[in-house]
Amino acid sequence: KSGLGTQNRELRIVRHCRVSFAVQCCRLLYPMGNTPGTMQASQDASDGDCVVIGYTWDGKKLAGSSPVSWTRASRAASTGKSKISSGSTTSDSLSSGSSFVAAAVLSGPSTKAICTALKQVRKTCPQTFTIVHSPQVSRSARGRLDCFRAGARMLAHDDAAVEQGLRTIMRQFDAAASVPNPSGRVYSCPECGLAGLSEDALHLHFPLYHSMENTRAHDCPICDRRASEFRAFAVHLHNEHGPIEEREPAFPAFAAFSWVVCRRPSDGKLLLCHEPAAIAGGKPAYWFPAGRVDEGETFLMAGERETQEEAGIQANVKGVLLFKLEGGLVPRVVLYAEPVEDQTKEQEEGAAGGQRSAAVGTTACIPKSLPDFESCGAVWLDVSELDNLTERDYRGGGTAELYRAVASGELAPLPLDNPSYEALEEMVQRLTKDQDCLMDKWLAEIKRVWALLKEDNPPERLKME
Repeated sequence: KSGLGTQNRELRIVRHCRVSFAVQCCRLLYPMGNTPGTMQASQDASDGDCVVIGYTWDGKKLAGSSPVSWTRASRAASTGKSKISSGSTTSDSLSSGSSFVAAAVLSGPSTKAICTALKQVRKTCPQTFTIVHSPQVSRSARGRLDCFRAGARMLAHDDAAVEQGLRTIMRQFDAAASVPNPSGRVYSCPECGLAGLSEDALHLHFPLYHSMENTRAHDCPICDRRASEFRAFAVHLHNEHGPIEEREPAFPAFAAFSWVVCRRPSDGKLLLCHEPAAIAGGKPAYWFPAGRVDEGETFLMAGERETQEEAGIQANVKGVLLFKLEGGLVPRVVLYAEPVEDQTKEQEEGAAGGQRSAAVGTTACIPKSLPDFESCGAVWLDVSELDNLTERDYRGGGTAELYRAVASGELAPLPLDNPSYEALEEMVQRLTKDQDCLMDKWLAEIKRVWALLKEDNPPERLKME
């Protein structure tokens, strides 16, 4: 079936399913009677168990002894009519809906059991949004990577993060129902085949479901450009389609980068992000909050912005750890930062995406759980957890050594209030606004400021690459 009439029928079905599923989300997180919520389910699971709660798009709750049991029951109930393929969506595929599991929340203390269940869910329902909610896994550097490898699409730090994830996947069809593009076209995800998505919905869907995966090269279903014409489909989709306000600003001609090592003073834990697989060797490897300095920014401004975007943490830069210069032209500054920790009484309600919750006698900023274009989430880790990782688990070399040096106090932050650092910040703020692209002028400026940095800082803090 094709044509606008069919698409309108599909969208009416989606609206109905969306309301029903939203009610089920609330029941999942705030259960009635004796039905356990996700946190309680995690606490009730024994050491070798994994509790799985699944939901279909039409709001039916699926539960059983294993993911296979409820996915098989769901498929049998649908008699094969509601399978969604990579082709155009049919009204049957969304109306019956009972065989397509929209979301699955997996809880329990055992990483091995959760990974086994994840593989079963993804094998049976590859379009399902899988959320792992386990305090034990969340605190484990190795366990997090194992869950992503097994098929997790989100690692939730708390119940609020689970709710955020469930509500966000429904936004795909909030956007689809409005059909903002004049043609009324809807699209299927070229990676997983989820159908009935508007341009804005596909813009939301792709990083939400696939930023943690090693995706294939895809032609663009919106503008029909070939995969060979752009660097990566995820980048093309994010910057060329969808809401204009959510696209990245154009890069300045002058390139400069800010990296942030963020440490929480209350317990000494370090903040690590999961980089999108497309830029981290095909998996969500660990890395600093880091990124390019935007037009008119300083290194400090860029570092605090990137920490918020990639880790969901509001942080204050306190000092400088290293100055790097690549090829004599591209400066990279490694900054030291600490999270903004508000008064405990003001932060008693935990939430995901950078909001904070109370711990005993202190506040512990909760990092980002929800995947997006910027990252697949973030986590506070004790430095001892880094012993369970290998060099391949990081986006770049030397990451663990730098974190360990900061944690031990061997690499203490240098002050920001010195003339050479102020000259560096003034230079980058000015050159990122420079449209003339005069290479000789840039080189002269960098040479002048680098000489000032050499005079004011220990030689081991300046590195030429």
